[in-house]
Amino acid sequence: DMSDLESSRIDHARAAQEEELMLLVHDPSPKVILGMLDNRNMTEEHVLIIANRKNLPSEVLTAIYQDKRWSESYPVRLALARNPKTPLFTALSLARFLRLFDQVDLARNQLVPAIFRKKLETMVSEKIPSLALGVKKTMARIAGGEILLALIKDGYPEVVKNCLENPYLVEAHLYKVISHHTTSPGTIRTIADDRNWSGRYHIKFALIRNEHTPLARSALFIPELKLLDLKDLY
Repeated sequence: DMSDLESSRIDHARAAQEEELMLLVHDPSPKVILGMLDNRNMTEEHVLIIANRKNLPSEVLTAIYQDKRWSESYPVRLALARNPKTPLFTALSLARFLRLFDQVDLARNQLVPAIFRKKLETMVSEKIPSLALGVKKTMARIAGGEILLALIKDGYPEVVKNCLENPYLVEAHLYKVISHHTTSPGTIRTIADDRNWSGRYHIKFALIRNEHTPLARSALFIPELKLLDLKDLY
C-alpha cells in the first residue's frame, strides 16, 4: 500500500543517520521531507538542498524558516529568499537580513514575486546616498530596474558611466531620467557624451530638450531629427 510505504519512509527520515539523509533530501514526498526536518542528525548541507528545491510546497520552506537551528544560517536565509515557493511574508521578513549585493541580485530575479523585488529595490535605493563610491561603481555594473535609476540620479560621473554600460539599462528608463527636472547637469552631460546612448533617436530628442545638454552636442543632434520633431522643438 502506497500510504504504508510513505509512512515507513517518513519514520526512516525521522531517525536516519547523517549519511543516509543525503539519499532522502530529494524524496518527492513533502511529508518525508518534513519528517527529515525533525531529525537531529540534519546538517546545514542537507537543509540547503531542501531550501533550494523548487518542487516543494511552501509549508516545508516555512518549517525551515521557523526552525531555530537554521534561522540564523545566512546560506539558508539566502536560499529561502531565492526560492519562488517561499511565502511572500517570509521572503519579505528575510529581505533585511540579506547582504547588499545579494539584495541587488535578487531584485533582478524574475522568478521571485514582483512585490518582493520592489521591496528590495526600495531598500537598496534608500542606502545609495550613504554608500562608498567604490561600492556604487560596482553596483552600477550589475544592478537593474529602480536601483539602476537611483544610481544614475545619484549623479557621480564614474557611477553614471558604469550605469550606461550596464546591460540591464532600458532606453525608456534613461529617457525618464533625462526628462526629469531633478536630474543633475553633470549626469545629463555624461549621458550626452555617451556615443552609444546619445546615438539613439529618443534619447537624442530628450537630450536636446534638456537645458543642461552642452550646446555643441545639441547642435550635432539637430540635423538628425525628423521634421515634425524639429517643429515641436521650435
